[in-house]
Amino acid sequence: MSQETSPDKPVFAGSEALMRLYRAPFIGLFAFVAVLLANPVAHSLGVALKELLPPGLGGAAHLLLGLIGFGMLLYGTRREGEVQGTLLGFAAGLLIWLGWASYLFAFNPMDLQMPAVDVGGRDRPAMLLFIQGSFGICVATLLFFVFNKDTKCDAFRWLQRKCRLSLGKAASGQGRNFCRITFLETLYVTWFCYGFSLFLGDNRFLGYHHWATYGIIALLAIWSIYLIWKLSKFSRVMAAIRFAIPTKAIFWIPFGEFGPRWGFYEDVWINPQKYSLQMWGVFLVFMVLICATAFLPQRKPKAR
Repeated sequence: MSQETSPDKPVFAGSEALMRLYRAPFIGLFAFVAVLLANPVAHSLGVALKELLPPGLGGAAHLLLGLIGFGMLLYGTRREGEVQGTLLGFAAGLLIWLGWASYLFAFNPMDLQMPAVDVGGRDRPAMLLFIQGSFGICVATLLFFVFNKDTKCDAFRWLQRKCRLSLGKAASGQGRNFCRITFLETLYVTWFCYGFSLFLGDNRFLGYHHWATYGIIALLAIWSIYLIWKLSKFSRVMAAIRFAIPTKAIFWIPFGEFGPRWGFYEDVWINPQKYSLQMWGVFLVFMVLICATAFLPQRKPKAR
């Protein structure tokens, strides 16, 4: 006779040594660092492909990256596992954004050899203007999720409460496809935060040195620290990975985008040739941490 599982006591799969790490705050902080390192790795990869490959081969390389991401997404959506779905969805979102979305924003400026544009007294690559111009489409399509009663996003649920939206009873959430959810979250969070930071740093709106910008960046920094504190309470690594995706995006705006612009430190991730040793080290640490999440003890489904 099999022993019945207590609903209050989770059952874990994995070695006893890893069990010691499977507790707060290690799980949430581990997930945050793993997801955060994806940003400098993706930036460096994009710059390296642009600088090291001729335009024809660069386009083919980006197309291949997007196809790999699409293959991961296709494979992951056919699986029900939380571990596979979360990691494949995250990887697919990064590769499709880098290989297809980001490259196509840069295609016309590169093909037409468009120079940097003077925007409010500051030169900006034309590619960034295309990304900034797409921000409205990003916000418009995000409204679908705001009006979705089955959303599990805390931000959308907060908006629903504040707007007093009565959308009906939400579904239980069982049987969710984690790959699709993580992929969309990665893609939209990257797109939204990129566009938002471009508008925030645009001198035609606020600019990097406007007093309101300083206040907004300070609030974003405090918010990101609060979200990291919430992450430190997590005890499920894949749930922590999914929560870490928007957390690192908010964290990246003040500390990854505006910090270097204000001269606090150099953004070494956009100079991979100059800092090749450092970026290879970051890449190896990122790969080790992401792969390790799949081998950390996972909660098994409760017995019915």
